[in-house]
Amino acid sequence: MTLHSRNINLVALSCGVYFTSYLTRKAYEASILAICDETGLARTAAGLAGTATVALYGIGQLLTGWMADRLNSRHIVLAALLLTAACNAVLPFAVCSVVALVALQALNGFAQAMFWPPLVKILATDLSSERYKGAVFAVNVAANMAIVAIFALVAVCVRFMGWQVSFWLVAGIALAMAAIWGTANAMLRARPYGRPETPQSFPSCGAGSTAEPSHCDRRAQGVRRYLWLLPVALAIVCIGVMRDGIEVWVPSIVSDLYGLSASGSTASVALLPLFAVASMAGARALRRTLGDEIRAAVALFTIGLCCTAALLAVHGGSLWTGLPLLALLSASMHGANLMLVCELPGRFAGSGRVGMLSGLLNACVYVGAAVSIYGFAAIHEHFNGWQPVFALWAAVLAVALVLCLWSQTKCKAESCLR
Repeated sequence: MTLHSRNINLVALSCGVYFTSYLTRKAYEASILAICDETGLARTAAGLAGTATVALYGIGQLLTGWMADRLNSRHIVLAALLLTAACNAVLPFAVCSVVALVALQALNGFAQAMFWPPLVKILATDLSSERYKGAVFAVNVAANMAIVAIFALVAVCVRFMGWQVSFWLVAGIALAMAAIWGTANAMLRARPYGRPETPQSFPSCGAGSTAEPSHCDRRAQGVRRYLWLLPVALAIVCIGVMRDGIEVWVPSIVSDLYGLSASGSTASVALLPLFAVASMAGARALRRTLGDEIRAAVALFTIGLCCTAALLAVHGGSLWTGLPLLALLSASMHGANLMLVCELPGRFAGSGRVGMLSGLLNACVYVGAAVSIYGFAAIHEHFNGWQPVFALWAAVLAVALVLCLWSQTKCKAESCLR
């Protein structure tokens, strides 16, 4: 097998794994109304289980990122597939107990956290820089297609077989993917893929250290080389606030401002994954034109800010002006996420820290998401309208824009890894 075909197989496997991870992550979200209607489970209790998933997913990114840099990333992905398969298979039996449901969804959230940092580690260290960027784009496309697939699958199961079947089906898919992943990696174990990983290690420079000053200077310089990521991480929190908050509350915004029915408002959200794919393709073209990920993110935040300013100026406008603005705003956030969370960690392929950094940056998204899902609703309820929410969006995007520009300045001042 040639190196080129091995790389293609690796990307295809990674897409299959991430497609499966989204099936097993979103199955509960897609089934939640059917579960509540059939079992009488309170929506607050059902929402608590969803919150547990998001919380453990975000926290787990930090731990699994650290693990990915120190353990075999392929084994971590295999364990994630097996664990999430078990969680989904058992869930239909756990809905009778709120405590059991919350605990099981928290465990599934941690299982989901075991996918992204190891996959980034594998792709970034095994592929060239440009192939890595193409690979993470393909993986993100697979994730968005999985969202469409799981909502369609659950709809069919609820209509003809019962919502429980959807969980058993996705558990079976996860087990099948685990078998494929394990077999494929066993066959390819001996291959030299792309770039070898060359972890950096620095001697201790604390009190009583015997390291020479030059080593300590290099370590301090190495730490400074990562400081430009601080404003990037804060900008990613802003992405989480916008991306996830918009996805959750767009049906309510469309219903309240434009008078669409509940089904019509929900259908508008079903189109968001398709907009996300288009936006990510546009973001890649923008990055190639502008030269790097942060410049592309600056452009995307600017587009989002213009959309929000327009919504604010026309008080949401009509359906034919407001809905396209909301779609473009959501698309720009997906593009910025691709640049800063997915492509940017590829710069650290040879540092020995790519897993940890990818986990850290991805965790920042969910810090923002946790704030926005509750916060937007609270602001709307307090001020009795969406106009203050639009004003908050503008402020968040302005902060993100300033943070990215600040990061660019710091990146020029230091020798950023590329």
